[in-house]
Amino acid sequence: MPASRALRREISGWQDRLVNSSGDLLERLRLFFAAENARDWSKYAEFLHPDVEWFIFDTPGGRVVQGRSRYLDEMVQAYAGSSATFEAELTVVDPTAGRIAAVLVSSTARRSIDIFEFENELIRREWEFYEPPASS
Repeated sequence: MPASRALRREISGWQDRLVNSSGDLLERLRLFFAAENARDWSKYAEFLHPDVEWFIFDTPGGRVVQGRSRYLDEMVQAYAGSSATFEAELTVVDPTAGRIAAVLVSSTARRSIDIFEFENELIRREWEFYEPPASS
Protein backbone atom coordinates (compact mmCIF):
# COMPACT_ATOMS: atom_id res chain seq x y z
CA MET A 1 0.00 0.00 0.00
CA PRO A 2 1.43 3.44 -0.87
CA ALA A 3 2.53 5.52 2.12
CA SER A 4 0.10 8.36 1.33
CA ARG A 5 -2.87 5.95 1.30
CA ALA A 6 -1.77 4.40 4.61
CA LEU A 7 -1.42 7.87 6.13
CA ARG A 8 -4.93 8.87 4.93
CA ARG A 9 -6.34 5.71 6.52
CA GLU A 10 -4.49 6.42 9.79
CA ILE A 11 -5.70 10.04 9.86
CA SER A 12 -9.26 8.95 9.10
CA GLY A 13 -9.21 6.45 11.97
CA TRP A 14 -7.73 9.06 14.31
CA GLN A 15 -10.47 11.54 13.38
CA ASP A 16 -13.16 8.90 13.98
CA ARG A 17 -11.76 8.18 17.46
CA LEU A 18 -11.68 11.89 18.30
CA VAL A 19 -15.25 12.44 17.16
CA ASN A 20 -16.47 9.43 19.13
CA SER A 21 -14.59 10.31 22.33
CA SER A 22 -14.91 14.08 22.37
CA GLY A 23 -18.64 14.72 22.27
CA ASP A 24 -18.84 16.12 25.79
CA LEU A 25 -16.24 18.85 25.25
CA LEU A 26 -17.66 19.73 21.86
CA GLU A 27 -21.19 19.92 23.29
CA ARG A 28 -19.99 22.19 26.10
CA LEU A 29 -18.34 24.47 23.56
CA ARG A 30 -21.48 24.49 21.40
CA LEU A 31 -23.57 25.54 24.43
CA PHE A 32 -20.97 28.20 25.32
CA PHE A 33 -21.27 29.62 21.79
CA ALA A 34 -25.08 29.51 21.96
CA ALA A 35 -25.01 31.52 25.22
CA GLU A 36 -22.69 34.07 23.60
CA ASN A 37 -24.90 34.45 20.53
CA ALA A 38 -27.96 34.85 22.81
CA ARG A 39 -26.07 37.34 25.03
CA ASP A 40 -27.00 35.18 28.02
CA TRP A 41 -24.02 36.30 30.10
CA SER A 42 -25.02 34.47 33.29
CA LYS A 43 -25.21 31.17 31.39
CA TYR A 44 -22.02 32.06 29.51
CA ALA A 45 -20.15 32.56 32.80
CA GLU A 46 -20.98 28.98 33.84
CA PHE A 47 -18.57 27.68 31.18
CA LEU A 48 -15.59 29.78 32.31
CA HIS A 49 -13.01 28.74 34.90
CA PRO A 50 -12.70 31.40 37.66
CA ASP A 51 -9.05 31.94 36.63
CA VAL A 52 -9.65 31.82 32.86
CA GLU A 53 -6.95 33.33 30.66
CA TRP A 54 -7.89 34.76 27.26
CA PHE A 55 -5.03 35.57 24.89
CA ILE A 56 -6.39 37.87 22.17
CA PHE A 57 -4.36 38.53 19.04
CA ASP A 58 -6.41 41.29 17.42
CA THR A 59 -3.55 43.80 17.39
CA PRO A 60 0.23 43.38 17.03
CA GLY A 61 1.54 41.81 20.22
CA GLY A 62 -1.94 40.90 21.40
CA ARG A 63 -3.24 41.23 24.93
CA VAL A 64 -4.27 39.00 27.84
CA VAL A 65 -7.51 39.09 29.82
CA GLN A 66 -7.36 37.23 33.13
CA GLY A 67 -10.23 36.12 35.33
CA ARG A 68 -13.88 35.36 34.75
CA SER A 69 -15.21 38.84 35.58
CA ARG A 70 -12.72 40.62 33.28
CA TYR A 71 -13.48 38.12 30.50
CA LEU A 72 -17.20 38.80 30.86
CA ASP A 73 -16.65 42.57 30.96
CA GLU A 74 -14.67 42.34 27.68
CA MET A 75 -17.41 40.28 26.02
CA VAL A 76 -20.24 42.58 27.12
CA GLN A 77 -18.27 45.59 25.88
CA ALA A 78 -17.40 43.88 22.56
CA TYR A 79 -21.08 43.16 21.84
CA ALA A 80 -22.50 46.48 23.09
CA GLY A 81 -24.89 47.75 20.44
CA SER A 82 -24.17 44.81 18.12
CA SER A 83 -26.45 42.07 16.87
CA ALA A 84 -23.56 40.10 15.33
CA THR A 85 -23.53 36.35 15.87
CA PHE A 86 -21.10 33.67 14.76
CA GLU A 87 -20.83 29.99 14.05
CA ALA A 88 -18.08 27.41 14.11
CA GLU A 89 -17.10 26.58 10.55
CA LEU A 90 -14.70 23.85 11.64
CA THR A 91 -13.72 22.26 14.95
CA VAL A 92 -10.90 19.85 15.78
CA VAL A 93 -10.85 18.18 19.18
CA ASP A 94 -7.98 16.71 21.17
CA PRO A 95 -9.87 15.07 24.05
CA THR A 96 -6.76 13.73 25.77
CA ALA A 97 -5.38 17.27 26.16
CA GLY A 98 -8.81 18.82 26.69
CA ARG A 99 -8.43 21.20 23.75
CA ILE A 100 -10.60 22.29 20.85
CA ALA A 101 -9.47 24.38 17.90
CA ALA A 102 -12.24 26.19 16.03
CA VAL A 103 -12.51 28.35 12.96
CA LEU A 104 -15.23 30.90 13.73
CA VAL A 105 -17.06 33.11 11.24
CA SER A 106 -19.21 36.02 12.35
CA SER A 107 -22.34 37.32 10.68
CA THR A 108 -20.20 40.33 9.69
CA ALA A 109 -17.80 37.93 7.89
CA ARG A 110 -15.01 38.38 10.44
CA ARG A 111 -13.02 35.18 10.94
CA SER A 112 -10.89 33.91 13.79
CA ILE A 113 -9.10 30.78 14.85
CA ASP A 114 -9.70 30.00 18.51
CA ILE A 115 -8.11 27.35 20.68
CA PHE A 116 -9.92 26.44 23.89
CA GLU A 117 -8.31 24.50 26.71
CA PHE A 118 -10.60 22.90 29.28
CA GLU A 119 -9.92 22.11 32.92
CA ASN A 120 -12.58 20.27 34.93
CA GLU A 121 -15.03 20.86 32.05
CA LEU A 122 -14.53 24.65 32.22
CA ILE A 123 -12.71 26.85 29.74
CA ARG A 124 -9.36 27.55 31.39
CA ARG A 125 -7.54 29.18 28.46
CA GLU A 126 -8.50 30.61 25.10
CA TRP A 127 -6.18 31.77 22.36
CA GLU A 128 -7.99 33.90 19.77
CA PHE A 129 -6.31 34.83 16.48
CA TYR A 130 -8.17 37.22 14.18
CA GLU A 131 -7.89 37.26 10.44
CA PRO A 132 -6.13 40.48 9.43
CA PRO A 133 -8.41 43.08 7.87
CA ALA A 134 -8.36 43.32 4.10
CA SER A 135 -5.92 45.98 2.93
CA SER A 136 -7.42 48.98 1.26
